Amino acid sequence: MRKRNIHNANLTLHHSGPWEGYDVQLQHGPLFIPYLERIHETMMRAINSQGRTMAVRLDLSLPVDGYFRSGDLIGRFIQSLRAQIDADMARRKREGRTAPRCRLEYVSAREQAGSYRHHFHMGLFLNGDCYRGLGEMPTGGGGGSFDPDVLMDSNATMADSLAKRIVMAWARALGRSMEQTAGLVHFSDGGVYWIKRGSPLSDSQCAGLFNRLSYLAKESTKQFGHGGRNLRYSRP
Repeated sequence: MRKRNIHNANLTLHHSGPWEGYDVQLQHGPLFIPYLERIHETMMRAINSQGRTMAVRLDLSLPVDGYFRSGDLIGRFIQSLRAQIDADMARRKREGRTAPRCRLEYVSAREQAGSYRHHFHMGLFLNGDCYRGLGEMPTGGGGGSFDPDVLMDSNATMADSLAKRIVMAWARALGRSMEQTAGLVHFSDGGVYWIKRGSPLSDSQCAGLFNRLSYLAKESTKQFGHGGRNLRYSRP
């Protein structure tokens, strides 16, 4: 049984049983221990920094036609989503509504299976006093005509729910319209978690969320030697 990844000896492997007391997803093979550590640290920092935490598990795909902006896609996605959240909180304040600070934390794993284009698995952590659900879902199929020389106006559709803001952020990262991008964002079934810090259920809620996020740490489908990082996460 291998203790380390053959491409990166710094990546030690967890093969069986719970990790640090947490049940983890091992059905796809071993998990990278350093990834589990970073995911757990990010999750607990988000939970400990606010009274209520809303966590969202989602996947981001690339368009099959191959037309999208090159560069740091995840960096642009997070930058756009943070800007939209800040603008939403500022609007609430102008309207005289409660608008607590909403720091966005995240973990993101890049994967590629076989010859398929790589994709991203993500966990987002938001202030549960700011957002209480994903809200209305955007429409669109992720396709449509696309001229790489004439980018669609990504502001053409109003992002008036958290789900739409997430899709808008991915649209801006790709340089496509929100309608073309809607089918490229997949919100996992049962992928919204609520955790109230200090509640009698918080430990079991954290365990359930971490089990879901441990999938991001799996060794299989991670690619090495192609540049970029397989795991990214927000910093303190």
